[in-house]
Amino acid sequence: MTVFGFIERVIIPTVVIFLLLGGLGGAILGGALVWRSDAALRFIARMNRWVSTRQAFGVLEAPHSVAMPSPRVRRWLGAFLVLGGAIAVAFLLARLHVERGGFVPGVDLRRWLLSGVALQSTKWILVLGGVFAIAVGALMLFSPRHLAAFESRMNRSYSSPRLLAAEETMHIPLEPRVEANPRRAGWIIAAASLAVAATMVVLLLGKLR
Repeated sequence: MTVFGFIERVIIPTVVIFLLLGGLGGAILGGALVWRSDAALRFIARMNRWVSTRQAFGVLEAPHSVAMPSPRVRRWLGAFLVLGGAIAVAFLLARLHVERGGFVPGVDLRRWLLSGVALQSTKWILVLGGVFAIAVGALMLFSPRHLAAFESRMNRSYSSPRLLAAEETMHIPLEPRVEANPRRAGWIIAAASLAVAATMVVLLLGKLR
């Protein structure tokens, strides 16, 4: 399946179905605002519950420190990292060969991505990980002071609540207008939603023919 075939057969029908369901849901909400305004407004108020990310990320924000092992354990661990990293890098470079040609229209896109791009990326990520393990192991064996300086620099903490502070504010500009004129808003929502749903039905029927 080509890229355009995948978009035409999978992506576009999925988007159309979601828009159709959203249009039907909007039409139901608009009808509820017209004929059952109080119940619809209570439903909207219940659905506007805010879930803060600070509580979800609280466990991840807690700092954890690992005690430095004894010199003897550190030497054994460093030797293991150097040896294991060297073996992994040598095996990946000598044994794992991923042949990937250029993309040709008509070739299975999923097979090309899996056998080419994904495997090549995975191989070189593992090679870089092996080289990094060798470097850390060498620092543990020959230069613990530089390793401690490297760890103190890498163990810097970044707080997500500070980055997500702007997203913690809830904005509901439409709800006061809907509450002030529920029936008028209901007619507008129902009409617009039915127009979207009808358009999606026409597109689906044309696709099936």
